[in-house]
Parts: sequence; C-alpha cells; structure tokens
Amino acid sequence: MAGALSAGVEVPLSKMTSAEAYGSIRPWKRSDDHVHKHWLIQGQFRIWPCQVMNGFFYGPYVHGGEFNLGNQDICFGLLKGLKPYRYEGWLLGGGMGVGYEYALAKHWNLGAEVGVGYTYINYQKFNCEVCGAQKDDGVYHYVGVSKLGLSLIYVF
Repeated sequence: MAGALSAGVEVPLSKMTSAEAYGSIRPWKRSDDHVHKHWLIQGQFRIWPCQVMNGFFYGPYVHGGEFNLGNQDICFGLLKGLKPYRYEGWLLGGGMGVGYEYALAKHWNLGAEVGVGYTYINYQKFNCEVCGAQKDDGVYHYVGVSKLGLSLIYVF
C-alpha cells in the first residue's frame, strides 16, 4: 500500500515453527480528491520443513482491518467500477500462505510469499470520492489471492 507505514516482526517458536505479526496504517488522505485511509493487521503461524527462518515455509494466516477509499484504481485498474465512488468499511479473513526465504548475508534475508484465502468485506458505498450521501451498503465475499509479498528482512 503506497504511502502507508508498515512493519512486521517474526519470532521462532521452535526449530521448525515461527509466528509473524504485521501491520499497516495510513491515517491521512492522499489528496483533496483522493481518499485512501486504512489500518490492517495480520498474523501467521509458519511451518519450516527444513530450518526455521530459512528456505521454504507454509502456514495459515488471519487478517483484519478498516478502510476508507475514494477515487482509487485498485489492483492496477482491474477493479475499474470502484473508482467513481467512496467505500468505507471493515474486513476480516484468512488463508494459507506459502513462501521462501533466502539468506543474502549474515543479517539479511530476501523473502517472497503468496497466500490464497477468504475475506469477508462489510462496506458502505458513497456517491462521490470524498463527499456525498450514502448510496448503498453491503457485504462482499472475496476468495482468491489475499496475501502477496516480497520482503527484505533484517535478522537480529
């Protein structure tokens, strides 16, 4: 999420498991005609078949948050019907992720992960990007890629 403050931490639980917690927040508007505010949290339990924090991993994750989006191209323009409206709401979901971490140096790793899951989205739809009366409300059930990441990791 461009312009957001994001951070995460992962701790080993045993020789083959770890737990990750990640958060992202963007409490400010992008501009007068674009709204993009959110907070998101995510937790994951990871299983490492060979060595914790190195190589292949997989595990379940859960996520939740709130959003206020208006006049936005989401998913690189694939969801064009969202742009002329503003959406406020919350989401809750989870899924299963798989990834790989590669050791670059003593304290640096490069990681990649993809996750597929379900997200329940409860929203209110408004007529214009930053103002206007409520037009609709509803619930959306999303099934698909719900986690995608490339990370540069500092290892303590």
